[in-house]
Amino acid sequence: MFKKLNHSFQISNFKFQIKRISGFTLIELLVVISIFAIILLIANQILFAAFKGSSKAEATTKVKREGERVLGIMERSLRNSRSIVSCNASAVSYQDQYGATASFVCRNVGTGSGDIASGSATVAPMTVNDVDVSACSFSCETVGGVNKAVLINTTFTAKSGATAARVEEKGSITLQSRIILRN
Repeated sequence: MFKKLNHSFQISNFKFQIKRISGFTLIELLVVISIFAIILLIANQILFAAFKGSSKAEATTKVKREGERVLGIMERSLRNSRSIVSCNASAVSYQDQYGATASFVCRNVGTGSGDIASGSATVAPMTVNDVDVSACSFSCETVGGVNKAVLINTTFTAKSGATAARVEEKGSITLQSRIILRN
């Protein structure tokens, strides 16, 4: 890589000697800079992919936690209820262990602002604001003409913020449960 050149020449009685200092050529410097740029580009892509995967996992974990929380509340309430009063695709009404009528309702499903609400006198949302219920359905199984089991199918999705969320920030999970009444 290093090139050392010695040139000498003579003009009349004077002798000149030019020594060239060793160093890198322009081509060698360009090659090294190009290789360094490629290595930085590859490292950047690896780091970006790792952060992207982390964001996706975080969004999915958040949605899963919220879905399991809501489904757990519904399972406990229905399992301990006295009876199922009515059941359709978007709502189930039941008589709780104290004899009061309560319900679970899927509202605004598939609109981007869907939620699952519960209550007896007034219906209040159970899901948090940044999680959307994108699919929700109830169905009941009867034994001897009496509703004895409730099937719940729900899909929870992370809501987009003020700006459209990147693909890696959208988490979605589908949960299903079959609840058999104790009574």
